[in-house]
Parts: sequence; C-alpha cells; structure tokens
Amino acid sequence: MRDDDLRERLDRLEDRLANIEEHLGVRSPPPAPSPPPAPSAPRKNVESLIGAHWLNRVGIAALLIGVAFFLKYAFENEWIGPAARVAIGVVAGVALLVWSDLFHRRGQRAFAHSLEVVAVGILYLSIWASSQTYTLISNGASFIAMTIVSVALVMLAIRHRSEFLAGLALTSGFLTPVLLSTGENREVALFSYIAILDAAALLLVSLFPWARALAVAFFGTLFLYIGWYSSFYSNEQLTRTVAFITLFLLLFAVVPLLRRWSERGFAFGVLLALPFVNAFAYFAELSWIIADAERLAKYAVALSAFYLALCFALRMRGADDDLAAAHLAICLGFVTIAIPLQFHAIWITIGWLAEAAALLAIGGAKPFRILGASALTCGVFRLLLIDHFHPEHALFNMRALTYAMAIAVFAGIALRSARYRKLATAMLNFLALTDLTYEISYIFRSHKIIRDFAWSALWMLYGAGLMIVGFVRANPFLRWLALLLIGLTVAKVFLYDLSALERAYRILAFIALGVLLLAVSYAYQKKWFTSSQASSPDMP
Repeated sequence: MRDDDLRERLDRLEDRLANIEEHLGVRSPPPAPSPPPAPSAPRKNVESLIGAHWLNRVGIAALLIGVAFFLKYAFENEWIGPAARVAIGVVAGVALLVWSDLFHRRGQRAFAHSLEVVAVGILYLSIWASSQTYTLISNGASFIAMTIVSVALVMLAIRHRSEFLAGLALTSGFLTPVLLSTGENREVALFSYIAILDAAALLLVSLFPWARALAVAFFGTLFLYIGWYSSFYSNEQLTRTVAFITLFLLLFAVVPLLRRWSERGFAFGVLLALPFVNAFAYFAELSWIIADAERLAKYAVALSAFYLALCFALRMRGADDDLAAAHLAICLGFVTIAIPLQFHAIWITIGWLAEAAALLAIGGAKPFRILGASALTCGVFRLLLIDHFHPEHALFNMRALTYAMAIAVFAGIALRSARYRKLATAMLNFLALTDLTYEISYIFRSHKIIRDFAWSALWMLYGAGLMIVGFVRANPFLRWLALLLIGLTVAKVFLYDLSALERAYRILAFIALGVLLLAVSYAYQKKWFTSSQASSPDMP
C-alpha cells in the first residue's frame, strides 16, 4: 500500500472521529501548554569570582589597613588614651559581628564570614591588649571576656547553621589560654577549660555533622596538652594528668554514638579516622609519663576492652559496619601492643601468632587483614631471629608447638586466600623444614657427623615428598619448591658432605641423592603431569 493511500485513510478516520465527537457533544481537550524552560543556574565565571569574592576580601583588607594606620597615628600623637583604644576595638568588633549577621540573613555567607573573621580578630586583640599591654583589666577578666566572644560565636553558628562559625568559635576558644598565658602551671584550670570546649564541640556535633569543628577541637586539645607537658609536667602530677587525658579520650570516644552518620563524605572519613588517632594519641601520652611496662600493658588491655564495648554499642545502635569494624580493629591493636609489654620471650611470639590467627579468621574489613598480617610478621620474625629455645625433649617441646602454630596460620591462609596461596604455601613448608632440621640437630646433638648426614637425608626426603604431592595434586608450584630444595641438597652434598662426612655416610649420601635425582628425572620423562595440569590453578 502506498503512502498516499495511508494518509488519505487517516484523514477520513480523523474526520469521522470529529463528527462523532460533535454529535455526542464531546470536545477534545486543548493541548497542554509546554512547561516553561527551567531557569539555568548562574555560572561561576572568573568575572563573578573576582567581583564577588576577591574584591570583597581585598576591600576589607584595605579598609582595615587604612583604619589601622589612622589608629596608629592617633595613638602616637596621644589623641586616644589606652581605655579609649580598647573601647574602640571592642565596639568595632561587636559592630562587625552585628553587621555580619545581617549578611547571613540575606544569604551572603562568604561576605559574612569575612566580617566575622575580622571581628573576632579585633575583639581578641583588644581584650588581649587591655590585660597584657595596658593592664586595664586582670587576666581573669580577659579570660571571661574571650570566653563570652567564643560563646557568642557558638550561638551564631547554631542560629545560622554555619560550620565555619563553629570552627572559628572553637579556634578562638583554644587560642585564649595561649594569648593569656602567664608562664605559670595551672593544670586544673587549663584542662577543665579544655574539657568544657570539647563538651561544646560534642554538643555541636550532636546537632550537626560538623566534622571540621570536631577536628579543630581534637587537635586544639592535643596541641595545648603537648605545650603544657613540655613546659610544666612533673612526676608529682602523674595521677591528675592521667585522669585528665583519660577524660579527653572518653569525650572524643563517644562521638560515633552521638548521631547516625549516614552520608559517606568528608565527615564520615573524619569520623572513621578519629577513633584511631584518639586511641593511639592517648596511649602515646601514657607512654610519656608511665615508665612501667607492666602497668602500660594493663592500660592496653583496658583500652582493648573499652573499644570492644564501643564496637558492640555501635552494632546495637545500627551504625555503619566499617565504623564498628574500626573499633574492633583498635581493640585487637591494643592486644598486639599488650602482648610484648606483659609477656616475655616465647610467650610474645605465641601471643602474636594467636592474635594473627584470630584476625585472619575474622577476615572481611581491611583493617583486620592489615593487623593480622602485622601480628603474623612480628611473630614469625621473633620465631626465626629472636627466640632461643632450650628443649628437654625432641618433637614434644615449646619450639615444635610454636612452629606448629605458625604453620597452621599459613595453612589457613593457603586454604582461604587464592591471592596469597603461593606465599603461604612456601612459608609453611619453610617453617616445617626449619623445625624438623632443629629437631634433627637436637636428637643428634652429640654426634656432629651423624647430624650432618641426617640433615641431607631429611632434605632429600622432604623434597621427594613435595615432588610426590606436586605430581598427585597437579601443582607445579609445589614441584618447583621440591626442585629448589633438591638443588640446595645437591649443593650441600657436593660442597660440604664430600669433605666433612666419614666414608660410610658420604657413600650413603651420594647414593641416596643419586637415586632421588634419577627418580625425579624419570617422573618428568614419563610426563606424569599434562600440559593442562601444569597450567591448572595452584592448590597447596
């Protein structure tokens, strides 16, 4: 059918439909008007950036410089006395804060923030000058005045929901003790004031997800503590100092429980990092003032229990899994720290191996894998290079038990992790052969020649066993391990046994080695493995 015929039929159908609608009194609805185009958001080009932001900042700076020059000129000519100078600063600071509030209501936050920074700077410098330069008021009165400024900023931050103002308030609050320092040790007053600031930060964080304000509070607390410690700490203050730093630890430790952190942005990243930094900063502070290792171990165990309880509390609250996992990782991290502080010699190695087994069995989150790998590395390092064993029996002794624990951990890794299977397989065989070599040495400790021959025999038998398993399991990696061990045995027999062993043991060593090498060669010539098997996935 042609297109012309189709168009004609469609036209006739439309005419009939129109006649029917007219006869029935039905009117077709008018076509819906097309929606107006959505207004496009204004683009921030270079011109608007310069005009709205940079000119604002330059203008404020120029105005302040001009006023500063005028006031300096007036001060030098004694037009204005000390009390009037301070009053001018206070009035100017308050006026700027009031003015900034007007711009907040208009939605011009950037301009308002610029005015607030200037206002706080003027107020703090004016109050500082009134006590430190002109001695018009006491340090206590200056402290109260600066605290009033900080509280006013906190109230403005809550009113305008401004994280910038919250951070500014906390920053000014932590600067107050620095500006008004008299060089005297006032530990209780200083740390009580810091605790109040931290409590204010927690209040803000409970209301709003203001992670930057929280970071200001934490690092402000840390820096003021370090400054006080480097100048005033003595052993007589130990108990009181531990009480205060423990209070700071608890204040920041409860932050994850204060609200539900749903968005995975910058705030969640800060929240995830804070428990680690808080916990280990606290333990570092304890290490500076407590020299007793066993007492530190008790603190580490207590911290481990505390963070385990926090982990359970976060689970019950339905917090993010990564956040709960981070607290569990801290718990296990303090167990790792407590082991060498509390125990000695071989028990440190056993403790680390047991912890590694527990962490790697948990699996899942990356912090567990990192801590497990760290504990395992520490345990194996001590086992091979530091620990000294003095067994009273062959095979059934602490050395064999410790090596068996390490071998079991690597066997678990080989079974569960395809990524680290080859490394774990190599390590478990290396540890097994090392322990067997030690046991041979202990059994023949009084017969050096027999011991040297027994080493060669052990390595040949172990290599043959690896080769057999490699063929049976179609595992080329095990066969390569066997070839490597057989190569080391060949080197020992030709380079050492040939000259060191007695004739009978030398003959036995060479005959055994020859038989082993011929058997391995025959197995490869008979192709007891196929090309497809050789390329199969490596299984331990």
